[in-house]
Amino acid sequence: ASRNMHFVVTLAERDFLKGAAVLYNSLVRNSFDGVYVIGFRDRPLVSRSSFDSLANVGNQVRLIELETPLHFTNFKPHFMRQVLESYPECTTITYLDPDIVLNCPFQWIGSWAEGGPAVCGDVNWWMPSNHPTRRQWILRTGCKVHHKLELYFNGGFLSVKREDLAFLDLWKELIDHWGNSDNPLDGKGEISAWRKGGRWLPFMTPDQDALNIAVMCWQDSITTLGPEVMGFAGFGELPHAVGSKKPWQRNYLLEALRGTPPRYVDKVFWTYADGPLMPFSRLTLAITKMMLNITTAISRFYRRR
Repeated sequence: ASRNMHFVVTLAERDFLKGAAVLYNSLVRNSFDGVYVIGFRDRPLVSRSSFDSLANVGNQVRLIELETPLHFTNFKPHFMRQVLESYPECTTITYLDPDIVLNCPFQWIGSWAEGGPAVCGDVNWWMPSNHPTRRQWILRTGCKVHHKLELYFNGGFLSVKREDLAFLDLWKELIDHWGNSDNPLDGKGEISAWRKGGRWLPFMTPDQDALNIAVMCWQDSITTLGPEVMGFAGFGELPHAVGSKKPWQRNYLLEALRGTPPRYVDKVFWTYADGPLMPFSRLTLAITKMMLNITTAISRFYRRR
């Protein structure tokens, strides 16, 4: 069993399972031949059509029911560790948020962790190595800095080889300790409960801040990529639909009439929504694709005025 086995994992609840199904489509259509693992909870609340289609794929997809009080965004390192323990054949594990799609050959993404744990720049990517927040992190956690970084990374992607498992422990420890510490924020509850305030709070988004501290303090090599990967600056290989409304929740016509055109990530998402899995009806797909074309034209017209 010396073959490299790549596992891609995601965490999805409620209608985010639709995103997880489209992410699977994008993986398969870009030559991913590893195993795809989805952690979910509250089965009665998840999107049923998406669940059924994922459950019937066969051995390439594993659905794991979870029970945790943690918000899923704070449960990522815990889940990645659980998967590595459950599947000894897994040699590299990549976490992707369910509102991301893969839009390039998987091989390119799949090789990143060879250089150490791999992370991508966030939408707010610029945080110089001598930024006051970084100083706060070091003072509070007592971490020894091994990498002086200018980039702030997004928590929606992490790729790690099994031999770098300790990186997950470091990230997990930081979330567990600082996600609900002297910060007036609660890492266990709803995301809105602790994403209040601003960058003046040392731990504004516990999962993401903890990931950034882990990268700074990791003793071995790391792989860092810029914000362009997730489409935050230019076109991305892993376009990430950040923000409260996800591609499957948007009313593109209404938004275009208010002056908000569909984003690159919306267009990419819907190109992968039509198979092999079908989380949306053919009618929904046809209408949405038509809407994307119409609203792109509307927003061009608005821009010319």
